[in-house]
Amino acid sequence: MTAEVRSVARALDILGAFSTAHPRLTLSELATAVGLPRPSVRRLAVTLIERGFLRQDDDGAYRLGARLIELGSQVSAASAITHRAGAAADELARMTGETVLLAEVDWTNLSLLIIGKRNPVQPPAAATSPVGRRYAIASGCIAKAVLSGLPPEGAATIVPKLRLTPRTASSIVDPSRLAEDVAASRARGYAMQSGEFLVGMAGVAVPVHLSGRVVGALAVLGTAQRYPSPKLHRTGQLVRSVLARTRPA
Repeated sequence: MTAEVRSVARALDILGAFSTAHPRLTLSELATAVGLPRPSVRRLAVTLIERGFLRQDDDGAYRLGARLIELGSQVSAASAITHRAGAAADELARMTGETVLLAEVDWTNLSLLIIGKRNPVQPPAAATSPVGRRYAIASGCIAKAVLSGLPPEGAATIVPKLRLTPRTASSIVDPSRLAEDVAASRARGYAMQSGEFLVGMAGVAVPVHLSGRVVGALAVLGTAQRYPSPKLHRTGQLVRSVLARTRPA
């Protein structure tokens, strides 16, 4: 590895040290996270600040810079799932007035990335994940939707590999029960949940396919109070029909 390539790798390691749990890091914390001496991290940080990828608070701590927002918006706009389901997300947001999410699935590390969001017009808004949040495939309507988009044998291979940690008292932590829910979702064409992912949040999701493979899911989310089971079923059918009739952008 050349010195130039090594510097790029180290700069990327610095950016990768930040997370939802650690949005703000001191120089010492950054050096520990990436395993480099403080002077080396400081030199790299200066360049990243100049290019807009980092910013520095008055007390010297570092945060991610606004340039990443610009690049992130381009990633979202150019993604395969946005191309296939972005117009459907817009229409569903207008029709339901609720939060609509587009999530991209990564089958390599069994995770979901929220890549698009249409904000609700109906108060109160349900608590949902922000754009850019990555989380492991587990329970919840989006996770069940992408699993239901797979052939039964494909889902049967993946479900035992999932870490089903409880997010709420209603989260599914039994692989057999998750497999049953995924099979039921596949049969009706949409997945549902109420309180599995976040307390007080309910929703439905439909798998999004591109060239015969599951690339993610399209979801409509609202408060559990507004979405009893009959309305969840009606909304699931709506999401399915809107996605089916909407052409890619």
